Order: sequence, then structure tokens, then C-alpha cells
Amino acid sequence: MKTLFLALALAIFTVQTFAAGTAPHSASALPREAGAVYLEDLAIKPVKLSVIGEATVYSQIVNGNYLGVLRKGSVAEVVAIADNAVRVRGTAAQGGVVGWVPASGLTPMKPEFIESVKKNAQRKTEVDALIAKGEVALNMTQEEVAASLGKPQKKQAKLDAKGRQEVWEFIRYARVPQETIGRDQQGNLVKNIIYVKVPAGKLSITFEHNLVASLEQTEGAPDAGAGAQLVPAPIVFAN
Repeated sequence: MKTLFLALALAIFTVQTFAAGTAPHSASALPREAGAVYLEDLAIKPVKLSVIGEATVYSQIVNGNYLGVLRKGSVAEVVAIADNAVRVRGTAAQGGVVGWVPASGLTPMKPEFIESVKKNAQRKTEVDALIAKGEVALNMTQEEVAASLGKPQKKQAKLDAKGRQEVWEFIRYARVPQETIGRDQQGNLVKNIIYVKVPAGKLSITFEHNLVASLEQTEGAPDAGAGAQLVPAPIVFAN
């Protein structure tokens, strides 16, 4: 039990201590290129670029099948970004296509936008790992916390000089062994051990601007040297 409370002090709660949460967001079944960043994974609003020169579309970045040619002056929607190549959804002479074109054939994207996309992709990798373990860290969003821990037992909001805050409360449960006495098939008295789920602690999560700002354990003895886990805040995109 002491080990469990030390874990609470780290402000990370495992899925075994809470009701099961939901699985991380899963993207569509697009064929994936290693090293590419898919915008749908990051919930980015559609980004559209102009075709500045006839751009040949291929099914893969290297050794892909020919799918068609995007006409100069047409508009293509960005699906994924890789080094020197962009996966787009557009219209070729053959009809609608989704595939890879050279980045040089499209209106250039701002370098800071590409950098922010890559940073958010790295952040998503870290957050997905936490969600898979049923853990929470500072700067996670409400949607990510819900995916990790499920629905809170209680929600409340407050407004002060800092602005609006929302607090979610989760109850931690422990399985406590209890001894019972019964009879076996021959009628003899026998002892059995059953496990009863009882409340063992509470985690309060405070959100500011939809991000986890603090985590508070209301029961247990925290480790004085422990600190809350931190992930980068999501980056707002602008291209």
C-alpha cells in the first residue's frame, strides 16, 4: 500500500487504480510512411496549398505507383508531411487522388508551421504512451485525461482572478482481501479469501485553459522528493 501512495505522489495513476479508460485516438487506416507526420493524428484543421507546377502523384514516396498529375493552379489538401514530400488529396485529370507529391510542386509551408507539426507529433507519442498506461501528466488536455482515466466521479468549475478553472475528481480503489468461511462439497467448513473493492484515495485534477495545471492527492503520504510528470503543451497551428 505504501508503494501505491508513493505512486500517487508522482501524480501518475495507473489504469489498475481507476475504472478502465478509453483507448487512445486511432487514425484511419492510411498506408503509413516511416518518418512522416499525418495531420489527422493531431486534429489539425485542413491545410490547403496551391499547386505551383504540375505535380506527379505517387502512392509512396519511393518506388510508388503513378496515380496522376495535379494541374498547375489547382488546390490540394495536405494529409501528411515528410522530408521534401507532401501527401495530398487533390484532383488529377484521372479524378480524385490521394498520394505523395514533391514539396517543390506546392506553395511552400511556413518553416515554423512544419516545426510545430513535428513537435506536436512528438508530444502525441509521449501522451499516447501515458494513456496506454492509464497515467496523467501536467499539460495534458481534458480529452487526453478522459482517454486515460475515463469519466471523473465529480466535476466542478470555479472562477477567480486567474480566470476559469475546472476540477475533476477521480476515486482510486484498492482490492482488499477478506476471509470468509463456507462449506465444501463434503460439508466441511473451509476458509476462503475474497477480494473487496474499497475506496483508497482521491485524485483531483485542476484544468486551466483546457490543460492540466495541477494534480492533488487528498489521501496518503507523498514523497517529498517526488514531482509531477510534465509533457509539452499543445502548439496552436498557423500556416
